[in-house]
Amino acid sequence: MNTVMLIYFGVLAAAVLVYYLVPMRVRWVVLLVFSLLFSALISTYMIAFFLFTAVSVYCATRWGFRCPAEDASASAIKRCDRTNRLVIALTILLNLAILGVLKYFNFFGGMFNSLLSLSGTSFRLPALRVMLPLGISFYTLCAIGYMVDILRKKYPAERNFGKVCLFLCFFPKILEGPICRYDQTAPDLFEGHAADYREMMFGVQRIVWGLFKKIVVADRLFLLVKTVADAPSQYSGVASLLFMVCYTVQLYADFSGFIDIALGSSQLFGVRLPENFRQPFFAKSAQEFWQRWHITLGAWLKEYVFYTVALSPRVTGPAAKIKKKFRNHFTKMLPTIVALLAVWLCNGLWHGPEWKYIVYGLYYFVIITAGMLTAPLFAKLYAKLKIKNPDKNIPLRILRHVRTLAIILIGETIFGAHTLTDAFTILASLFRPYHGSVFALGLDMREWLVALAGMAVMLAVGIVKERGVCIRAQIARRALPVRWATYLAMAMFVVVFGAYGNLYTVVPFIYGTF
Repeated sequence: MNTVMLIYFGVLAAAVLVYYLVPMRVRWVVLLVFSLLFSALISTYMIAFFLFTAVSVYCATRWGFRCPAEDASASAIKRCDRTNRLVIALTILLNLAILGVLKYFNFFGGMFNSLLSLSGTSFRLPALRVMLPLGISFYTLCAIGYMVDILRKKYPAERNFGKVCLFLCFFPKILEGPICRYDQTAPDLFEGHAADYREMMFGVQRIVWGLFKKIVVADRLFLLVKTVADAPSQYSGVASLLFMVCYTVQLYADFSGFIDIALGSSQLFGVRLPENFRQPFFAKSAQEFWQRWHITLGAWLKEYVFYTVALSPRVTGPAAKIKKKFRNHFTKMLPTIVALLAVWLCNGLWHGPEWKYIVYGLYYFVIITAGMLTAPLFAKLYAKLKIKNPDKNIPLRILRHVRTLAIILIGETIFGAHTLTDAFTILASLFRPYHGSVFALGLDMREWLVALAGMAVMLAVGIVKERGVCIRAQIARRALPVRWATYLAMAMFVVVFGAYGNLYTVVPFIYGTF
């Protein structure tokens, strides 16, 4: 376990203890103090960037916002709305500029320098050597969503600066999300909660389940993933296929594992954060996969990028003219396609300043758009084949699941390879035989057995949850000896089979770098 997570669990233990010792009305202050403490402990300069965002958001929504008088004229209301939009837009641009300089300056600067070299100019932009503050991508999106919602009059601006800070930097979600909306999270955060044995036990269970995913499965699969990723040209066939499968499972176990830890930690305080995963590998299409994977990012992009672009007069106006001239399914879908392009470009760039992430986003844009455009053709095909309900046709469902898994594996290969060239090398090498041993890929027989057992447990849990069964509730209904035997067995499995020690590398949470 890395230093950040050791600090995290230390702060979590202290926060839980203090939280239930102070009066109910000031318990939110405890969460704020420990959230700021956690930010300061993991990065001394991170808190400066965070406080700048918090202050700018608070000032824009409280002091920069203008509310017209009740008897104001229509022109006065219009001027007031225009001023509010300008204030919010400038504040959003300011925070995006900070994120852009810290995260994307070297990427776009390198592209600019390449263009300068082609023109023969000797001037070059210098590369910045800065450490990206942990969580900046997550709290920046939360801040933008909060300001846009206030501009849309969804709810009034928060008057208490401390509460704005707590919403943005609540420490269980600051590292990897979930990306919360103010109206989803604020009431739970600000309201003091009494200690609830059932809720706290559910929280501990979820934390242990997250550690199981991370330490037993994800960190163990990292051994194989790193072996192939570091030298993709040396491997082919089954080795490349194993990389694709193992990285996909590693990414899911790593990311959803931390989300389980975050949601379990919040539950210790009686705070419910939104779910971020819903059995994504059971999806029957790429679109459904993204409705189940990183749910809060997808919801944020839909609310603040998709609708903004799709309903923009600059899109709807030209689209309406094209639709009048060419009446077909494509022109009908044109505003949606343009909005989806913006969404998937943002999705790719959000993950990192590398071409592989941009291609990753465009890959899903092409697949989802193709699915939308060909939907009428498939509807006609199903009608000819007399398939009334495709979702209940078992052979078709199996085919769609297999197709979707193939799409996911290819996408995660683009995402997980060191470079875009490496990703293409791995994909192309699938069709060449591999003459080595699978035990020479970083995992010996024992490690394979533990990894397969861990994945089997994750699959079994996913199947049960897909059927609508709450496993934690089922365990809670059992007799006391059975419950505690289950809890101890879970904890011991993590302790005994966790991938730590001299043979393993400490692997940071993957999404913590985004």
